[in-house]
Amino acid sequence: MNDAPVTTAEPILPEAEDNASFRRLHPLSIILKSVAAMGQNLIAMGVLYFSVFDQNIVYAGLAALTLMAFIIGITALIWSRFTYHVGPKEIRIKSGLLSRNNRSIPFDRIQDVSLEQKLVSRILGLATVKLETGASAGEDGKLDALALTDAAALRDMVRDYKSGISAIAEDGVETAAPATEIEERPPLFAMDNRRIFIAGLFNFSFVLLAILAAIAQNLDFLLPDDFFNPWYWAEQLSQQDVVNGLSFSAQIAGAIGALVSLIAVGLGSGIIRTFIREYGFRLHRVDTGQPGFRRRRGLFTLTDMVMPIHRVQAAILRTGPIRQRFGWYHLKFQSLASDGSGESDHSAAPCAQMDEVDPILAETDIANVPPDLDFHRVDPALWWRDAIILMIILGTVSIGLGRFVHPGFYALILLAVPIIAVCVLNWRHHQYALTDEQLFVRAGWWRRKLTILPIRKIQTVDVGQSPLDHPLDLATVSVGIAGGSPMAPLKINDIPMRMAMALRERLI
Repeated sequence: MNDAPVTTAEPILPEAEDNASFRRLHPLSIILKSVAAMGQNLIAMGVLYFSVFDQNIVYAGLAALTLMAFIIGITALIWSRFTYHVGPKEIRIKSGLLSRNNRSIPFDRIQDVSLEQKLVSRILGLATVKLETGASAGEDGKLDALALTDAAALRDMVRDYKSGISAIAEDGVETAAPATEIEERPPLFAMDNRRIFIAGLFNFSFVLLAILAAIAQNLDFLLPDDFFNPWYWAEQLSQQDVVNGLSFSAQIAGAIGALVSLIAVGLGSGIIRTFIREYGFRLHRVDTGQPGFRRRRGLFTLTDMVMPIHRVQAAILRTGPIRQRFGWYHLKFQSLASDGSGESDHSAAPCAQMDEVDPILAETDIANVPPDLDFHRVDPALWWRDAIILMIILGTVSIGLGRFVHPGFYALILLAVPIIAVCVLNWRHHQYALTDEQLFVRAGWWRRKLTILPIRKIQTVDVGQSPLDHPLDLATVSVGIAGGSPMAPLKINDIPMRMAMALRERLI
């Protein structure tokens, strides 16, 4: 018997085997991230210039150069330690300076791949790839930044893999077969500048005032004392001889002028904000990979994302009393995939007529409201109970302020009229209807919302009663939808208990 020594081969470590296939991000990403970090520290440098350095330009300049060198050095070090590898079935990302992290993201788990290009990235031909699996609130993988062609190719690889088309060889290298390109039909929906302007008129916003207030708070050492104290300004205004010399009608006209100016700022902020977000809005139907909607929009930051149609759970139509009078609606989709803009729902048509909405809905097999569909109103207790509660709060506040602060606060009780009117209008617009295939729920008077939910997409149905519901034998039906917010589920409020139980039986 030959007792020859048994030799064991050293195991091939996967780390050493595929280290060569790991790639780094584009080198220009060092500049992009460094510039972004410097921009975030501009206010801090301004504060130091006026306070610590006592407006000494030499010391402030040296500090700025030191900070710049530090930011660039740290950014370059982080870039050198960030690598990624695209394999046949997964993407691996290595990152971290002191604590190393090696993340694997299987293609099968990726729910959404979106591209984002900020203004400088568009000039340089770069893009950020965001990968989302649903395992966390934000993106689970982010490659910032790649060449635009590489980013688009990676997006197409993931979508092709999920549809059964393998565009990557086993060694992680693209095969010689021609890469599939996104096949686009004419846009399902598009917005020119005129349409974006109309949408901006309905997106009233005080974001400009909020930005100015944030800047003022960071530079409050340059502002007079009590600048943010409204009582200080009221006292200063009452002591002005120019104001006191005006007639009562002139003072009223001045107050109206101030109110009009405030409304103008709100309208202007809404228009600017809408142009920045929706500029160049295009919605296409794509059939390569998984059929879906491809949406591109953005003035400074261009986002390019594809929402698979099979992941659409519900359609949402938003409008308002003025907007609806002119026939404008905002179509959104509630989907399992996340929206890179941070919105809870995917915007599909921000400002569209109903004849433009119907073709988009048809792609998802969700039908719009039939002309002869009868909607059911909920119990009137919805408005009078809310009105009573709000009136108690309003009365307590007005009496307390009128007694201990100034008798003029007793006039707050006059707000009871619009409060009751709004409660009644909200009740009249809270309706629901049910067909064999879909549930329709309307809610809100000023911010009107119509949710169209296919019954096959319903996950849970809960029937609940609050302490105020028991005496009236009322109940609230809460419908759970995959991808929906657990904090704000779809609700049908204040319907009789027997009707709520019957509705639950039909929905499940």
